[in-house]
Amino acid sequence: MDIRQLRYFASIVETGSVSRASRTLHIAQPALSKQLAQLEDELGVKLLARSVRGVTPTEAGLAVFRHAQAILKQVEATRSIALQAGGGVSGPVAIGLPWTITSVLGLSLLAAVREQLPDVRLEITEGPSSVIAQMLAQGKLDLAVVFGDGADASLRLKPLVREPLRLVGASGSLRGKRSLTLAKASELPLLLLSRPNGIRETMERIWSERGVAPHVVAEINAPSLLVGAVEAGLGFAILPSCALDERLRHGVLDVAELRDAKLTRTACVGSSLLFPITTAAERVQGLLEQLVARSVEEGRWEARMLA
Repeated sequence: MDIRQLRYFASIVETGSVSRASRTLHIAQPALSKQLAQLEDELGVKLLARSVRGVTPTEAGLAVFRHAQAILKQVEATRSIALQAGGGVSGPVAIGLPWTITSVLGLSLLAAVREQLPDVRLEITEGPSSVIAQMLAQGKLDLAVVFGDGADASLRLKPLVREPLRLVGASGSLRGKRSLTLAKASELPLLLLSRPNGIRETMERIWSERGVAPHVVAEINAPSLLVGAVEAGLGFAILPSCALDERLRHGVLDVAELRDAKLTRTACVGSSLLFPITTAAERVQGLLEQLVARSVEEGRWEARMLA
């Protein structure tokens, strides 16, 4: 068994097809199939189940795939360590950001990395916190900002800030209403982000606990469209403070607290316990934490520092 065989096997699982992996790896399909057969013979187990739709890992294959990911990650980290020892921090760093965090920190993080870590290639993935956390656990990301206080056995999470969730509407729609009860807010025409979404799941849990039936008029899978719909007066939404800064300062949106429901969420920066973190990723994490602290100190992010 060698690294090459593990890399080939991982590519087959990721693409779901020997032929697609062959094209990705630029290796003839018969040669790739031979390497896979040799790996199965050496391990003494069947790694893939074949069907008309392609291939899927067996239970043993899934375990080997996860271990192969860890090994390949360590090989890549070894290269980065060697390069850094030879002169400066370098290499790729894949980071996942929820869309609300991207809106407040994305450009600043890109600029800071370009200026302070010029040999680091930042790769930013945006998506729901739950999806990003899953990618982080699988080793597809080096770092991520995720929401929630719950411990995850596979992740190393460092709480950064706790921020409030607010009811928001178009300019003038909440005039004179600095706060509402959850029941009153739930009577308004509400716009919800589609699942998976942490805020959506939190609100549904609270509504269920209190026996409240919210007046939901639309579910939207595009965050920018949801905020645009609120601006256009098509409904109200419950959103975090970091997504609202510019619009609130320019009077585009009205905001109100939910006085009988102290809704907050905790933003954490995380990395996987199963995969090694490179020096480059550690430096990017440091820059991210500095930018979070600066945003809070300058009043651009209504939140309370935890770290």
